[in-house]
Amino acid sequence: MFDSNKSTIDVVLPGLLNLPVHELDVEALTRSTPALHKLLHYAERVNSANTDFDDVLIKRLGLQQSALPYAYAFHPHKNSQHLLFKPIHLKSDINNAIVFPVEIDEQPLLILINDLKEFFKEDCDIRLLPDNSWMMTLSNSQAITGTPHYLSALGKKVTHYLDEANTQLQWLKLFNEMQMFLYQHEINQQRQLKGQPLINSLWCWGADSYKGEKLDNTLWFSNDSHMQKIGELYCGSSAGLEEISNTRIKTNTIIVDLSILKYLKGQNDINIQQLVEWAEQNYLAPLIQSKKHNITVHTGGDFNFHYKPSMAWRLWKKAPLFPDLLSQA
Repeated sequence: MFDSNKSTIDVVLPGLLNLPVHELDVEALTRSTPALHKLLHYAERVNSANTDFDDVLIKRLGLQQSALPYAYAFHPHKNSQHLLFKPIHLKSDINNAIVFPVEIDEQPLLILINDLKEFFKEDCDIRLLPDNSWMMTLSNSQAITGTPHYLSALGKKVTHYLDEANTQLQWLKLFNEMQMFLYQHEINQQRQLKGQPLINSLWCWGADSYKGEKLDNTLWFSNDSHMQKIGELYCGSSAGLEEISNTRIKTNTIIVDLSILKYLKGQNDINIQQLVEWAEQNYLAPLIQSKKHNITVHTGGDFNFHYKPSMAWRLWKKAPLFPDLLSQA
């Protein structure tokens, strides 16, 4: 379908099909995002079974594993057991366990995690990473693998991941002790008195192995620190999304923008209209206007958009309004 003489741009933009149209000024957005409208209007819609951005990247990178090696990307290692984690509220009953984010000021959160680190210093080491995540280095336990990124886990049932973790007895013992420590901590006791959700668990991910794979002649762009590290690991380097318009792209490129997904998951306070317009100005418009690239937008939804420059000549296609483009999803 694509033009073989053009480079391919893979834009990983999860949440695009779930934009809250009621929060948008549709007329203003129609005027301010012509490149996005052109792409959504003219591109071919191709069904996709990959609704998790980890799965999208695993397939694009050609990997044979169920999750990405985020811990290795931050700290290349051979023998140590590393994983990433974020504090969560885990709501569970007999049949289900669902991950919820926690709202807490930075200072008490740091106190909680530093106390956790000190109490379990014989079992692990903990250090702070960007984006309010932490790396845990285990001393005696085997790290769990196969768990999705924190953003993918939020709001979803994760019972089957917890069941798999229960088969690793050393890890299960340590994890249960950590959960008990969190529950009894003074900060959580104060939250309970105020009727706030407890920080009663940790979401852990990223302990999966790296097998030395490299993508030659592939550029990688993202503004997310975790995604940048994955880009550096597999492509050798990574740049911010704002660098795309200043880069002469002549080779295959991977662009990972998690800003809309973070907004939908309650992790981004920037106005959603501003997020869409920022994507337009910083990478969608330059890529569409160059007319030199085949573009696949991976939505994390039921289908993706496959666009090549010649599709813009389909002038007989009447341009619908933005809500109509999304309602077709």
